[in-house]
Amino acid sequence: MAAGKHGSSEVTISYDDATGTPQVITCAVLTMGPIKLTSQMQAGTAYCDTVEKMLPTGLTKIEQVTLTGFWDTTPTSGSHAIFKAPDTNPQAATRTLAVMFGDAKTWTSEGFQVSYSVIGKVGALTEFEAVLQQNSGAWS
Repeated sequence: MAAGKHGSSEVTISYDDATGTPQVITCAVLTMGPIKLTSQMQAGTAYCDTVEKMLPTGLTKIEQVTLTGFWDTTPTSGSHAIFKAPDTNPQAATRTLAVMFGDAKTWTSEGFQVSYSVIGKVGALTEFEAVLQQNSGAWS
């Protein structure tokens, strides 16, 4: 892929199911995001300052990632099979979220699934929403 701007057709998303098996879920996802890193800041305003100062602490936070799409009951690869139960065991292994954007830029992170919703709408297909909390991650 060439460097520059890229579209949704170049995105690939995979996520571990509840058994830890990576599943490519690209075709199940309608919206995702954002992949957002936030620098943790601390107030650093002294008495002599006339403007409030914030200083980086050296920590970053990975914001929650929300995935939405059509609810699919295919036994092993459907959205219901992958997301049906949020993670509740603190000793459980983390799940890997890997998102490859255009130009092979990949976000890979480890974390847990916070919630899962099935959303029914009159006159529309049933949808799902899964919220993921990533605890570590990096771009490559």
